[in-house]
Amino acid sequence: MARARNQTARREQLVLAATEAVGRHGLAHLRVADIADAAGVARGSVNYYFSDLGELLQQVYRRAADRFFTDRSAVAARLPDARDKLVACARLGLPDGPEDELALVLYEFSSATHGDPVYSTLAQSLYDRQVALYAGILEIGRAQGHFDLTAPALDVAANLVVLEDGYGLHIISRNSSLPPERSLDLLLGYARSATGCPDLLPDRPVDD
Repeated sequence: MARARNQTARREQLVLAATEAVGRHGLAHLRVADIADAAGVARGSVNYYFSDLGELLQQVYRRAADRFFTDRSAVAARLPDARDKLVACARLGLPDGPEDELALVLYEFSSATHGDPVYSTLAQSLYDRQVALYAGILEIGRAQGHFDLTAPALDVAANLVVLEDGYGLHIISRNSSLPPERSLDLLLGYARSATGCPDLLPDRPVDD
């Protein structure tokens, strides 16, 4: 049992190191040696715990995807009011800044793996899950009497996800006109228009 725990811990260490290496070097120039250096291990350790670089990179992608779906789904689930759910999801769906490592990884995969069927499937799954998350929140808000949607919930949800992606790209690209705070304000501005709810504000107090 101890050996299995050690193996799990070492694999997680390598996934974290690979995440750092992707953010630093990009996918196009990434080498196994870069990951080994980031982890502080011999190159052979990477090959021992992962069958190939592709397997390791898929774990990196899934970790980044968890940040933008699994983690924020858990936050939303703890909040009973749909207005709080939506504001929290919008905030967590944007990069923290240009150095946001997991956001950088997702955008790096999007640009460097165009046409790769594995990552196309993963990206499609992430998009669909995020849209479903927002659509569920919008339906809850309508049932609670907070939202009066101007379009079908799925359409509003899709626009929220795509706006997140667009603003996120500007954030990591260091566009000084669209820092995280301004991007969140604009994203919630659309949400207010689409839901008819003026309460969707960046500084909305949340009672968790």
